[in-house]
Amino acid sequence: MDKNEIIYQEEFKIRASEIDSDQKATLPALCNLLQEIAGNHAQELHFDITDLRENKLTWVLHRLSVKIDRFPDWRETISIKTWPSSGDGLRAYRDFQILDKDNNVIGRSLSYWLMMNIESRRPVRIPKKILQMAPHDTDHVLPIQDTDFTEIEAADHDQSFRVRKSDLDLNRHVNNVRYIEWALACRPDKDKPTDIDIKFTAESVLGDTVNARCCPTSSSNPHSNYNHQIKRESDQQTLALAISKSG
Repeated sequence: MDKNEIIYQEEFKIRASEIDSDQKATLPALCNLLQEIAGNHAQELHFDITDLRENKLTWVLHRLSVKIDRFPDWRETISIKTWPSSGDGLRAYRDFQILDKDNNVIGRSLSYWLMMNIESRRPVRIPKKILQMAPHDTDHVLPIQDTDFTEIEAADHDQSFRVRKSDLDLNRHVNNVRYIEWALACRPDKDKPTDIDIKFTAESVLGDTVNARCCPTSSSNPHSNYNHQIKRESDQQTLALAISKSG
């Protein structure tokens, strides 16, 4: 299928609840919009979560890479383009572009999705009819990488959070963007992170207490890039690993 035939686009106006003290959208707020439009497009293509649940299946976000070149201002109207972009049987990729009113690209994202059986909680192979919807002749907006995410042995900074009902998604586990919020909450510096690459490795549910920890990726540049790890406190299971960057 040609890329132009599968592209989906929506406009969003940045709301007061989506900004921070600089009156610009936050990185988690933009990630929420990426999830929103991904679900809307999947619904249009008839393979969103509600469609899959009839066969006891669901989508699970395995990894999300986001790079923001410019954060949109409060009340600014942006548009987001998205399209499914191939897969390998167990993973399906989806690309995103964030554009301003003049159609300039101000952000890009590549997401990696798994299909999971609701009862077994295990990944299953993605049906060919879904993978065949994606164009195979286009480049991704960000490169596919096998990033070496770092387990943190001694954290410089950490915070703990109790999982609330408001943290849960349709699958009744913690919403992916909540992990991003928790990861960034323990960054000690005032620099606003522009990039995040996060891999989700396990589920967390209501009542769990999770610990978000971070440390600089390099001692020579300690206030720019950070490694992040989120663990469940009860069994020390790693729930997510990430790298965030500023500037």
